[in-house]
Amino acid sequence: MFYLTQFFKILFKSPIRGFFLFFFSIILVFSIGQKAYLEEQFTKMIPENKAGDYFYALIDSSESYQTVARQMGMLPGVFKVEILSETQIKEEVKNVLGSLQVDMTDTSLDLNYAGLKIIYGKELKPRAKELIRDYLTHLVGEGNITLGAIKTNDQIGDKRAQFINLIKTWGYSLYLFIIFIFWVVSLLAVRVKIVEASYLLENYQRKRKIGLKMAMNGLTLIFIISVGVTFILGMPQLLNLAVALAIFIAGIFTHAKAHYWESR
Repeated sequence: MFYLTQFFKILFKSPIRGFFLFFFSIILVFSIGQKAYLEEQFTKMIPENKAGDYFYALIDSSESYQTVARQMGMLPGVFKVEILSETQIKEEVKNVLGSLQVDMTDTSLDLNYAGLKIIYGKELKPRAKELIRDYLTHLVGEGNITLGAIKTNDQIGDKRAQFINLIKTWGYSLYLFIIFIFWVVSLLAVRVKIVEASYLLENYQRKRKIGLKMAMNGLTLIFIISVGVTFILGMPQLLNLAVALAIFIAGIFTHAKAHYWESR
């Protein structure tokens, strides 16, 4: 009881250090014990990419292309409709002409077209894709529209998709590493005060390794409280709690070394 009392005296004298040690200890144990729950939350935080294949459509500018885009966006099986800029339209026309081996410069492209990019929903069947194209043709009129070929949405080259997959794979691990670093920093901040207090106590009492015993009692109590909080969301993974316990034991033994003040 003596060592536990001394430990909490240190925390009360340094309330900010004590608060962060308590806070990050609870978060650390909770994060390790409820690993499965937190991984599920990380996955839910990242929206699933539901974009599938796509095609371009060039529409006579006399048509109300914004209305067409809105109506197409409401169709089942259409993930998104994007209105293309003039630069994008020119680039797409040049690609088509290039495939026909026709060479034209930007200045010779006098376009009276509006461009749409129709993005299908993911894993849409070929028949449904053709029905969507047919609907667009009938909506605008066959003579007022040019449809591009259906293109594969290559997620391998999509940097956003790669980033999302990276977060899904390593998000929890990165989060846990950051929490662990903050816990270590808060522990070392309190350790400085424990070293100072234990040095004074060992000089006035016939006791040894006071710092280690204070840390053992204090961190054990904090660990028990942290485990109790971890049970709030249900049964934690017990093997993971054993890992958290090992981390706390390692933290306790950082106080084992005796420290002496040198006179200068």
